[in-house]
Amino acid sequence: MDKNFINIDLDDPRAGLVAEALSNKTCVKILSTLAEHELTAGDVSIKLGIPLNTTGYNIEKLMRAGLVEKSSNYFWSVKGKKTPVYKVVNKKIIISPKKLHGGFIPAVIITGVFAVFLRMYINSKTLIADNMLALPAAEMVSATSSNTSILALGWMWFVAGALFSLLIAFVWDWLSYKGVLK
Repeated sequence: MDKNFINIDLDDPRAGLVAEALSNKTCVKILSTLAEHELTAGDVSIKLGIPLNTTGYNIEKLMRAGLVEKSSNYFWSVKGKKTPVYKVVNKKIIISPKKLHGGFIPAVIITGVFAVFLRMYINSKTLIADNMLALPAAEMVSATSSNTSILALGWMWFVAGALFSLLIAFVWDWLSYKGVLK
């Protein structure tokens, strides 16, 4: 997966941490504040008017969830301590079930079967046209032009088959979602 995405399975413990962090009003306020500027925990505490220990606790919760990280910048306090600066992670978090959508595999199979039947149909028309070569010239021209139109429409048939298969895939997913297919 891309570096700009974090893919979290529903069984992953981080999914619960993300949900817990986003349901916490203080965490959401901290996220909003850090989205505007990179700040130290003390600066976030002052800006939001909440105790420093509450800020630190919630920043740790956001870090465990993967929503906040330490910046490469740091701040030196008045006492000479190196204080970390925090920022919002610039990644999209995708929380999804591990199972892939089941409707796409049947769609691919149906597309393949449809393409094979299409190929057999076109081949049968080609063989009929090849057998008509013994016909007189006037009849041969009409047979050849109809065969050419069938071959020219072959790609349209395949596109129609692919669209039909996608329709089946969407219906399959919808029926699975509604619980009809298990």
